[in-house]
Amino acid sequence: MPDFSYRTAPASVKLAVTAFLLLAVAALGVAALQIYVRTGLTPQGALLHYRGDEATLQYPKSFAEMVEVAHAHAFTIPMVSLVLAVALLASSAQEWLKRFGVVALFSGMTLELGLPWLVRYGPPWAVHLFLLAGALIGSGLFVAVAVPLYEMWWLKPHAAQAREPGRWPSSGERRAG
Repeated sequence: MPDFSYRTAPASVKLAVTAFLLLAVAALGVAALQIYVRTGLTPQGALLHYRGDEATLQYPKSFAEMVEVAHAHAFTIPMVSLVLAVALLASSAQEWLKRFGVVALFSGMTLELGLPWLVRYGPPWAVHLFLLAGALIGSGLFVAVAVPLYEMWWLKPHAAQAREPGRWPSSGERRAG
């Protein structure tokens, strides 16, 4: 069976993968916008959102509200992570970069699912872990989107033919011949 290459893939495959990757970026951008609207992207705003504040008559999230939000995300977040990871794994990037992208995506998304519960019912300092979740999701998303797009649309044809699976050509390597 021949090796898959984004660079030599049919245009229909490139268009489908590109559309998914760009729509995933847009969807996660909307999710970040929603978080901004609700919390202001501040630790105090997140604490207020989940724990409430008697002084401002904001009620803490009830257990039922927490379950409702978790239910909506408990399946979609892993699915989006999986598809992004598979898009990265189908590339010819080096294994360390693939591992980084997969670990960053799934770790960040796992934190994104669990942190609301920890912030609501755990210690107040846990709210600062949202920064770690955002950094992991952002870096994993960047790698999972940028690498396939680079291979599909910007990698030169001769470089795609000369590459070895799991290894990107670099400017420092010289081809024999």
